[in-house]
Amino acid sequence: MKTLEAVSQPLGHLATPQPAPSTSLELMAYRLDIQARAQAWADMDEPVLRRRATEAARDMDVEALWSLTEANLLLNGLSGAKVSHHTIRAYRKGLDVFLGYAQQVGLQLLRPRPNHGVAYARWLEAQGYNTSTVRVRLAAARKLFAALRWAGATDATPFADVRPAPDPVPRTEKRKPYSETEVEELVRAGDLEEKVILLLGAHAGLRVSEIAGLQRVDVHLDGEHPYLMVTGKHQKRQGVPLSRTLAKALSLWLSATPDLGPRVLSAGSVDYVQGRVKAVCERTGVPYSRRQVHGLRHSAGTRIYSDTSDLLAVRDHLRHADITSSEIYVEYARKTKAPAVKSW
Repeated sequence: MKTLEAVSQPLGHLATPQPAPSTSLELMAYRLDIQARAQAWADMDEPVLRRRATEAARDMDVEALWSLTEANLLLNGLSGAKVSHHTIRAYRKGLDVFLGYAQQVGLQLLRPRPNHGVAYARWLEAQGYNTSTVRVRLAAARKLFAALRWAGATDATPFADVRPAPDPVPRTEKRKPYSETEVEELVRAGDLEEKVILLLGAHAGLRVSEIAGLQRVDVHLDGEHPYLMVTGKHQKRQGVPLSRTLAKALSLWLSATPDLGPRVLSAGSVDYVQGRVKAVCERTGVPYSRRQVHGLRHSAGTRIYSDTSDLLAVRDHLRHADITSSEIYVEYARKTKAPAVKSW
């Protein structure tokens, strides 16, 4: 049987977020790594599992608590072994924030008070976190207590009914789309790799993590209808058609960079993609704040709806699981039109 020290030892690197696995071999190694750590917990007899978890909670042992939480995510989470690197990063960061708060206020993990959950939510809001970040931080704390309950260390559920305060900012004011004029200006100003990044967002509608993780084997430029195979949320694989402009930019970039290896971009991290888009925005004076890379995806959805008035076309191109996620693009498109009273 593996000791807790063996389980926890490899986890220190997760305190600093690491780039996502960028090749099939790296992804396989990553999954085998977290599987091995989860298996170490699964192999423990119930009394040992309970004692290890209890000790970790009592001592506020960050690495052991993360190891336990990660194992429960893998063994009992909805995504199972396919839990994404992005989710792992988000929950690890959330656990670090929560444990820092717990130590600050003297919260005992094994015996939290009934109001500790809602107090943590209000503390997060007071730190200036936006509503979506508060939601993720609460989810991480919820996962920690789910892991402690799974191990038999406590039956506490301090976050069961805790939700962020309503967001006063209208959803159409968040991650606003870049206008078609702005996208054209950014693409003109970017170098070849930056053009590819911008168009993967503004034409193909890829999320920032999808842009960062795109592999050359997933780019299909031959044939009448060029397309990408994209690994999206919940590791779902779907095809995405390419515009002529993006297909041409990808063809030029891939031909110019045969030595980059399996990935499309020079670096396979979200931070790299964000940095390149931000740099082009700064050079052109196009606002990046409150839009960031995701605003390019919103540009794609808005343009499709403006051109087609077809919400299903938006859903299919952006790969939304539910058409209600596509409805915001109706609002974005309406905002780009001149006011009805303008010509009165």
